[in-house]
Order: sequence, then C-alpha cells, then structure tokens
Amino acid sequence: MADQTSDKTITLQPSWKNHLIGYIVSVLLIPLFGIGLVGLYWVYKRQKKHSYTFTDTQISSRDDKYQRNIDLVNIENVLVQQGWLQKKVSVGDIKLETTATSMTLQGIADPFVLKNMLEKAISAQKERQNKKQETKPEQPDRDPGTMERMDYLTGLWQQGLVSNDDFDKEKKHFE
Repeated sequence: MADQTSDKTITLQPSWKNHLIGYIVSVLLIPLFGIGLVGLYWVYKRQKKHSYTFTDTQISSRDDKYQRNIDLVNIENVLVQQGWLQKKVSVGDIKLETTATSMTLQGIADPFVLKNMLEKAISAQKERQNKKQETKPEQPDRDPGTMERMDYLTGLWQQGLVSNDDFDKEKKHFE
C-alpha cells in the first residue's frame, strides 16, 4: 500500500499478502466460537504496525514504539529475501546494510522493483554528496574586508575629508 504524501516522500506499509497465512487461518477459525475474528484483528494490527517512509536523503522505519532512520549515502548493500510463499505472492523483505547496522523492510510488494529504485536513489544521493564536497566556495580576489575598507575610503573622499591625491594613493593599496 503506497501513500504519497508529498513530491519527495513516499510511505509504504507491509503488503497484506505477507500475512496471507494468518488471514487464512483466522478465517478458517471463525466458526470455532469466533476465535477467528480475534485472529483477523490481531493479523490486521500486526500488518499495520510497521510503516516505511522514503525521502530523497533517508529511509525511516516506524512501528508502534520505535523509529529508525538510515541515510541513503550510508547504505552499502540492498538485498531481497523471500520465502517460498513470498515468491508465489510476489512479496519479500528488503534488507538494507550499512557499516554499522542493518534495517529490514518486511512484507514489501514487488521487492525487486523497489530494490532497483532504491539502488538508483542511493547512487544519485551519493553523486549529489560527492558534487557537494567537490564544490568549494570561490576564493575572493581580495583579502576579507578589503571592499569595506575601500567603501570607507570612498566615503571619506566623497565627504571631502580626503584629498584626491591621498585617495588615489590609498586606492592603489586595494588594487
């Protein structure tokens, strides 16, 4: 289930197909004193417990107690893990590995499509980071404060407090 909240933020939740066995068992247990209704509620709450938010710079995993964030530039490896039933229903877990930790996005529909999108986003973010580091601020042609001192001298000259000869002589120091 995808919920696009803004242009650069996407929120996903685990697919109901990831909990297919829980739903089937719960439906089969409904005739047994309504136990299946409790099971359906429990499986539904378990499915809705997790949400994953993707932005241009990071991925967040949130459950009812905790939130974890991983910056895209720190992700070194993206793996897809699927069990037999998950392969049949086109669902899988995506494991994101960094040097310090890992995060597993559970029950994602079409995991290989998301994996490819994540890999593109990771490489794009790393390129942006490298360009940002390579781009150095332009060095000014003059020492810091030179323009302020030149403006001060010009003001003195315009007020008539400095003669034309003194102004020209002092101006040469700033060029």
